[in-house]
Amino acid sequence: MMSLKNMVRGSENESVARQLIPFWEHDTGTLKFWRASSNFVYLFERNGTRFFLRFIHEEDNTIGNIQAELDFMLYLISKGYPTVAPVPSRNGNWIETIRTAADGSYYGVVFEQSKGIHLPLDQMTDRHAEEWGRSLASLHILSETYSSGAAARGSWLDTLTFVSSILQRHPHEQGACQELEQLRGQLSELPAGAEHMGLIHYDFETDNVFYEAEQSRFCAIDFDDAMVHWYAMDIASALSDLVEQEDDNSQRKIEHFLTGYRSIKPLDERYVQFFPLFQRFADLYTFARLLRSVEDMDIHGSPEWAIRLRDKLMGICDRIRRRYRPAVTLSPIDQSNWYACTQLEVTDEQKNVFPVSAVYWLAESAYCGFTPLAIYDGEQLAGFAVCAVDPDDGSCWIMAYMIDRKFQHRGLGRYGMEKLINHIKEKHGCHKIVLGHRPENERAAGLYTSLGFIEVKRDEHEVIRELRFLK
Repeated sequence: MMSLKNMVRGSENESVARQLIPFWEHDTGTLKFWRASSNFVYLFERNGTRFFLRFIHEEDNTIGNIQAELDFMLYLISKGYPTVAPVPSRNGNWIETIRTAADGSYYGVVFEQSKGIHLPLDQMTDRHAEEWGRSLASLHILSETYSSGAAARGSWLDTLTFVSSILQRHPHEQGACQELEQLRGQLSELPAGAEHMGLIHYDFETDNVFYEAEQSRFCAIDFDDAMVHWYAMDIASALSDLVEQEDDNSQRKIEHFLTGYRSIKPLDERYVQFFPLFQRFADLYTFARLLRSVEDMDIHGSPEWAIRLRDKLMGICDRIRRRYRPAVTLSPIDQSNWYACTQLEVTDEQKNVFPVSAVYWLAESAYCGFTPLAIYDGEQLAGFAVCAVDPDDGSCWIMAYMIDRKFQHRGLGRYGMEKLINHIKEKHGCHKIVLGHRPENERAAGLYTSLGFIEVKRDEHEVIRELRFLK
């Protein structure tokens, strides 16, 4: 996904396309916008035959990446593999560059139109699914013997480095950061021989393959996301839509796809079990690319379509983000877990802002009518909270809230507080929640402010905040 800032800028007029198209032979007056997503794509004709002009801003791709993509496609074509052919310019170049005074450089390439027809999943027969699998396996066989030239596509490790660079600009995405480290470790343990990994398509879904009925084969397009990865990643990516559907028809197509794949290239059953791991990689990569795409976007100066697109992309991010949230639950503190709660502690640096031990809060709760709650991450005790209802005005106070030192920096503080707020609203039906924290506790101040707590009182010892609800 290109930057929305660049998408808006490039969609304002056709000046970039009109500056690039003269580099290639074309029929005058046939240039027409087609779509903009990862790249800008325009249609045009030459002697009545359709071609595609694709270009991208320098901030969204490098000329080295594009050259590596074209090199691989030209290698596949030389081996008889069906893919669309890039078209050299009048100057004999595969890539042409234009430089604009205001926006910087754009890189343009041209491709022939693919042979065959688009075949949606709901129109795909079992035989089609087998051909689809054979097509991907044939690509992988050729990839095993491919040696890149001076330009080379990045690897899965380079992709995770890219993800890390994006997440560093979004430190609040703690769940995604944790997922990144888990994926890095889990993928590093997989066998990495030439029979297991090589340059893959990465997006071999039905949108990027066209069926040639006469040849009973698929023609692949759009190698823009190609990277060095496990071949099983390509399979998992291709089948992702079928996996999500979870019905008998989809499962049958998956089995026929795998049958077709295995008829060309062996597939270790262990890698089928790793498909969910590879899907997690794809989800995290998508998450990072979407975060990047909306950075620096001028909300007030953007057209309505761009605002709608941004909201849609952020909705996708939210769906992925929910998968990274800890499974936080609240439970009463009783004879089964009270002692474990007394062992919870904050870091040494935090003891000046949370000086009272859990034992004290449990004792005060027992004698003062407070309600202590244990906070769990899955089945692991991760923290505790203490609540009390003010009999004078019915408001609910959060007297204490703590996440154990071993469970910090995972997003549990936020998710636990969100869970606690919802619990209080459902349990007590109060009109406001009140809490206090030390003035020097900046982390707490930032968390409570982001959740809607408004400062109502402050002295040298404590800041009081309230979260109000409509009655």
